[in-house]
Parts: sequence; C-alpha cells; structure tokens
Amino acid sequence: MSGNSKEKKIISFLESVVGSENVTTSMFEKIKQSVDAFPYHADKDNLPIAVVLPETKEHISEILKYANKEKIPVYVRGSGTQLIGASRPHTSGIVIFTSRMKSFEIKEDYGYFEAGPGVRNAEAMDMLAEKGYFLPLVIGSKFIASMGGATSNNTSAHLVDTGIGKPGDYILAVEMVLPTGEIIETGTHGLRRPAGTDLTRWFVGGDGLFGVVTKTRMRLVPMIQYAYGIACFSELGPIARGVKRMYLEKKAPPIFTEFLDHNVATIGYTNKGLEPPPGHVIFFVSYDREKEAADKKMEMLIDVFKKEKPIYAHPVTDMDQWKKIWTARESTIPFLMNSLKGRLLVCEIVGNLARFEEAMEEGANFNKGIPYLEDLTNYLFGHIGALAFHPSFIIPPDLGDERMRELSTLLFKREAEFNTKYGTCGGEWGQFSKRKDFFVMRYGEASYELVKKIKAVFDPNNILNPGVLEGYR
Repeated sequence: MSGNSKEKKIISFLESVVGSENVTTSMFEKIKQSVDAFPYHADKDNLPIAVVLPETKEHISEILKYANKEKIPVYVRGSGTQLIGASRPHTSGIVIFTSRMKSFEIKEDYGYFEAGPGVRNAEAMDMLAEKGYFLPLVIGSKFIASMGGATSNNTSAHLVDTGIGKPGDYILAVEMVLPTGEIIETGTHGLRRPAGTDLTRWFVGGDGLFGVVTKTRMRLVPMIQYAYGIACFSELGPIARGVKRMYLEKKAPPIFTEFLDHNVATIGYTNKGLEPPPGHVIFFVSYDREKEAADKKMEMLIDVFKKEKPIYAHPVTDMDQWKKIWTARESTIPFLMNSLKGRLLVCEIVGNLARFEEAMEEGANFNKGIPYLEDLTNYLFGHIGALAFHPSFIIPPDLGDERMRELSTLLFKREAEFNTKYGTCGGEWGQFSKRKDFFVMRYGEASYELVKKIKAVFDPNNILNPGVLEGYR
C-alpha cells in the first residue's frame, strides 16, 4: 500500500469514529499542532497525517486500539504550552487534540469536582470560584493551559510547593485510556486516597507516556483569603538570604513568592504604567482561610525580609496597584518578547536551601561560557519561594531554525549541569524530551532503563507520544 493510500485509510478510519467534521488535514492545523513555545518551526517531515478532535473516552479508545494494531504513532495535545518539547510530534502520525473534551462537574456532596482534559485552567478556576472553591493550580498560561496537560505534567506552576503542594496532592482519581485502548479508572470516590498501590500515581505526572487522561477528579478546596507584600533590594544576595531565612525561621510558606531581576522588573513595570523599581524585586502572597490570619502571616514575612536591609519592604493593600504588579510578573514572557522584538529561549533551574545564595549567584551568571548566549542579557525571574528561576534570553527573530535548536540544546545542557550540581530538578515542565539527558545524568542509567521498561508494559508498541522518552534536539 502506498504512503498516500495508507494515509487515506487512516483518515477514513478517524472520520468513521468521530465524524469527518472532527478530523482535519489542513496544513494550517497540522503545523499549529506541531509547534510549542520553542522558537523554531515545525519539522515539515514530521507533520501529522491528521488532527482528530474526539469528544468521549470511547472515541480515544477506538483510535488507540486502531493505532496500536497498525503501529501508528499517536501524539496527545492539550494546549502545547509545555516548555521542554514534549508537545511536539516527533514523527508523523495522528494528533489527538482534546479541546472538545470539556466536561466539568462539581459534586459538592462528594467533596470533589471532575474535569475533562480540554477544560482550560482559567475556566476551572472561574467555575470553582462561583461555588466558593479554589483551584490549587495556577499556571502562567492558565487561559490556554488544559487540565489534562496539568494532570499529566503535575506542575506546581507559580505556586510554592511547600505552601500549597502539587496538583497530585489533591487528585483523587483519573480516568485513563491506555495505549492499547483499554479504559480504566483509578483512585477513589472518597476523600481519603488509597494507601499502597494506587495507579493514579503512575499517570499524574507521567509525562503522557502511559495513557491519555480523559477525566481528572480533584477534591474541593474552600476559597482562601490573601495578603500581599513586596520588597526591593539593590543586590541579589540579600534576597536569597531572605528566602532562606523565611524557611529557617519557620514562617508559613506563602502561596506565591515571585522574583524579577531589575531588568525584567523595569520592562514589566513600564508596560503596566508603573514607576520602575530601583532594584530587584520579590513579592509574595500569604494565604489562610481568614483574611486576618493571612495579614498576620504577611507581617511576619515582611519582618523577615527587613532583616536583610532592603531598599523597601511593605504590604500592598491597594488592589489596583497589586494587579499591575502581579501582571508585570505573570506576563513577563510576552512583555519581554514584545518589548525586545525577539523570540524566547528559557529554562528552569532550581537551587537547594542549604546553598541557595550560591545557586542564585550562579543563576545570575547562567549564560557565562555558553557561545552566543553569553553575549546576551540574562533576564532572570522565577518562583523564588520554590527556589526556582528561569534564565531567559531574547533571540533575534531572523536567527535560523538550526541555530535556534543548537542554542536550546546548549541551554538545556547547562540546566542539566546546574540541577545535577544542586541535586534538584525542574518542577514545572516535566521530564524527558529536552530533559532526557538530565534524567540520565541526575538519576542514572538504571533509573532511565526502568522507566523504559515501565513504558513498555503500558505501551508495548511505543505508539503513544514516541520520542518524548527518548529525547530529541
């Protein structure tokens, strides 16, 4: 059978499952579903045969049974916002786009809600807030990031892990379709998660290697109250010491603790019509069930950072001002790209508490010794309460794809060396793809081979997201 005939057969099958109106072979859609935040284009030789939009778990089951039998690669796409390359198809095949799977139900009598993989994080936040609940998941790209992707990635996003935890700490169960087509449900309908063996843990944070999320069940968290604060420093060292002091003095970890170096803060503040700060800024959000308790926690945090002699440190009570400050942080990446007219390369480095001052200084000099990048400004920002930073570089838009790939490879090599040195790992974007070499470096060849064996149990023909575990340039 010719390649063209095989593709027609695949498309015909997909149309028989979901309807012709939910299968597309348009070049625009195939390219759109083959790119992510990396600053280079889709590989024309690895574009999908078709993009399919299922609506039910049964649709996905039929597609995977067929793909497994015919050994056709299948890639699952939520929003494509992950920043390690896992959202890109690594070879030609079928792309399952979950945007139609938007079921959402709040079951207050059970104490949980259930969300389809296509529900956007911001949509879930709004629907929960209407009932007086909080979504323990705040991704910077929340307006397009999906619940299915957040489940598969188990990202803490902006949230401080020690303050609020990971999504997996709240997920009671998932509904999954295995690569071989079987539909399973894990976990519990109760509020106590299983002890011992719980398959939920294989899929939450499974990097999309072991199955397709078709529903996530999370316990309901009552809405919380916030208090806000900000501090500004002329040097980076006192900021690192302040964060370390926050933990060593046993203060309640904030839900957010964000950092912008002076360059990033100047661009972000200017874009929001604020007076640029005189130095590096750190701002934090305390929380509790009661506003008074949140305010008290904020006062204690301000006192901690005042011990490091800031330019200023104070609570923020003007909500209009706070929204501008927060947007200056939350929209850092588009602000940088728009202001500097370029494309973004970014990675995630994480220090440990004992050596945090050293890690921060090294993060500020992250690009030293990296060809080409060492001549660019390192725009440093991140989730400093989680000891995490994003060294970021704006690349001229006319730099070719091959050079962009080389630079991203060098950047992730340096990220791997940094996180291995401090015994840490990225906490936002998952493992493998661009981080495959790091996984081997950090955890050893035996650990990597174990993951490959586990993958083979779930996916004997390696049809689901192939190339992610193997890594790519």
